[in-house]
Amino acid sequence: MKTTIITVLLSLLSFHSSFAENIQEYFDRENRKTQKEERIRNRWASLIPKQNKLQFAGSMGMLSGSFGWYYGKKNQWETDLFLGFIPKMNRQDGHVTITLKETYTPWRIQLNDDFSYEPLTTGLYINKIFGEYFWNNLPERYPEGYYFWAVNTRFNIFVGQAVTVKLNKSPLFGKELSFYYEFSTNDLYLISAIGNQSIRPWDIIGLSLGIRYRVF
Repeated sequence: MKTTIITVLLSLLSFHSSFAENIQEYFDRENRKTQKEERIRNRWASLIPKQNKLQFAGSMGMLSGSFGWYYGKKNQWETDLFLGFIPKMNRQDGHVTITLKETYTPWRIQLNDDFSYEPLTTGLYINKIFGEYFWNNLPERYPEGYYFWAVNTRFNIFVGQAVTVKLNKSPLFGKELSFYYEFSTNDLYLISAIGNQSIRPWDIIGLSLGIRYRVF
């Protein structure tokens, strides 16, 4: 009788231990599943654009608008995709432009609770113009070597500054609104200016103005 009781107790202990291991394994599996789903949600959320810009001039059309993202430990990096236009002028058709722009802001100075100042913004962007008179490869009507560059694509660099005002008094108005200006030039201008003393700095540098709206 005593042996039977001991056997039953050992069986119960073994069952209890196995049950506990199965429960722990179940919760571990569910925890890993939850963490994986959370990572997937965060990745998809990071693809949602967080800001919009409206820019005047800057070798990307007379007026252009964008959607983009900001990121980094101090939100010092921005990536924006612009769609712009060049209006019809002197009997020439208007043109559409597309621009991929990367901006770096090393630091931001907080002026008070509502305003901040970005003393330096810099970066580069690639701009492409669509239209009959803008090409990537030299058309046959031109002799070989007449143009050694792609007319429809320019690589630009810029520096500027920005002032930002917070909008987060209410979530309905978004996070913040910034006003910025930039001085820019492109690869073709710089190549043309090298060794050409008749070209002055203000001949190859352009000014652009813009508004940045961060939604969240």
